[in-house]
Amino acid sequence: MSLKNKKDTGKKEIPEVEYLPLKPENDIIEEYWVVKPFAKVVIASVPEMGDQRMYFVQEVQLTPNEERAKNKLFDILSVELEPPESFEADVREYVINEARRLANKYRRTVRGLSEESWEKVMYYVERDLLGYGPIDVLMRDPRLEDISCDGVDRAVHVWHRDYESIPTNIVFRDRNYLREFVVKLAHMAGKHISTAFPIVDAMLPGRHRLAATFGEEVSPRGSTFTIRKFRQKPFSVIELIANRHTDLWTAAYIWLMLENKISMMIMGSTAAGKTTTLNAYANFFKPGMKIVTVEETPELNLTHENWVQLVSREAYGLGESKGKEITLYDLVKLSLRYRPDYIIVGEVRGEEAFVLFQAVATGHGGMCTIHAESINKCVQRLTSPPMNVSPAYISSMNIMILIDRVRLPGGKIGRRLRYLWEVEDFNKYRLIVKWDPRRDVHEQVNKSFLLQRIAEREGKSIEELEEEIERRIAVLRWMLEKGIKDFREVSNVINQYYLFPEETYEKARMELHTVEISLEKEDISKILYSLRERHDIIFRTSSNPHYKNKRNVE
Repeated sequence: MSLKNKKDTGKKEIPEVEYLPLKPENDIIEEYWVVKPFAKVVIASVPEMGDQRMYFVQEVQLTPNEERAKNKLFDILSVELEPPESFEADVREYVINEARRLANKYRRTVRGLSEESWEKVMYYVERDLLGYGPIDVLMRDPRLEDISCDGVDRAVHVWHRDYESIPTNIVFRDRNYLREFVVKLAHMAGKHISTAFPIVDAMLPGRHRLAATFGEEVSPRGSTFTIRKFRQKPFSVIELIANRHTDLWTAAYIWLMLENKISMMIMGSTAAGKTTTLNAYANFFKPGMKIVTVEETPELNLTHENWVQLVSREAYGLGESKGKEITLYDLVKLSLRYRPDYIIVGEVRGEEAFVLFQAVATGHGGMCTIHAESINKCVQRLTSPPMNVSPAYISSMNIMILIDRVRLPGGKIGRRLRYLWEVEDFNKYRLIVKWDPRRDVHEQVNKSFLLQRIAEREGKSIEELEEEIERRIAVLRWMLEKGIKDFREVSNVINQYYLFPEETYEKARMELHTVEISLEKEDISKILYSLRERHDIIFRTSSNPHYKNKRNVE
């Protein structure tokens, strides 16, 4: 499936995939390398589209001789490439090494290529054989969150973290090529897609989420696909704090709640960051807790040791030989047999919600996400078919959080924890934290009644729990100041706090105190320097014969 191959229609050559050119009249806004020096991205405005911003992919072009070398190397690899000896081998690294070995072996068959040309050839070998072909640059760009193809003769669109939804210069022109490309994506995800099974929802390598349709069976414009990209490393709670998604007090409060098996539901619209938030908050689990996660597509990535990951399965086969489908409902019921401290459901939308609420009501901790734009809509969904959660059980989900994609004061789009409620009873919700959109800060609105419940259960006072929250704020602030943001490193510090709370807190407090003193000294030195400068100016000016007259005039 070579990008450069053309199809002869008898009239003119139509490219399988077309890259629209960057024109002189396009005003370049930004450009950056994705794979230096072979591929870069240019963000430019397009006058004929009303100055709309467009995402241009610019890759190094192959000469005819380099193109022949690339095709020759593909043919050789298809014949001589052997599978790795060990299943534990890195497949990408193995194939690249074999490609380089075979390129050196048969280099004489393609004469006149320099070392630079061979590097270009190897870029395209890796791009088309191991990567994502025409959209490989999009997949490698860390600033993209979503890639969407709506069919042939339509520009591929992306969601860019800085420019939101914009079209790219990549256009699929050939229906057959797009159909084959979607099949390749499905195979990369370990799934099958065809006329008989024209829809696929799967996970690509790198944990990217793929949704695709095949041919014209359900999409008249031809095959379609959408890829929701995920970071290789999940966001940690410290990164959420640094990005102002969550404030320090709320993070420390959630830490205390999860330690005490308080249940939590995270709601929001599509792509608001619900799963990302849930995964980050999972940093707060105690080391000894047993966690069971239930998902349709495996998106959660916990650092916890005692973690059982369950994934639903579609039915296999046709007719009477069709295998049994394993649903979220089946898995949530099964998870109760594992005696978990916490059951995490990636997203509730069916009868599995009923089982989860039953489990939470019997003493298990529970976390989940749900599509809803407000707490009232969330409860309406929960109490209606197909979830059918009784209103009497709604208070079993102790905390409800609304995550939203919002426009920030500077005009950019960001994700914020918008509201945090404690559920006292059905239709009785206490707002604890809210986000102020004018100042981009979180405010604590009311006192927590869950702290009172925990205090009574643990035999402590409210003041002791509030002091514990302050101690955890210090540890979180220390990690933020020290740049400890990697989710595994953050998890290690949290585990240390569970095991050695006094030592970890004292270390954080002392180092924060040292930083504050050094900042105070720096501020004092700046003030003294400013006063010294002012004194020098006055002294120099006072020697001027006109100084006294000037001061009198002032």
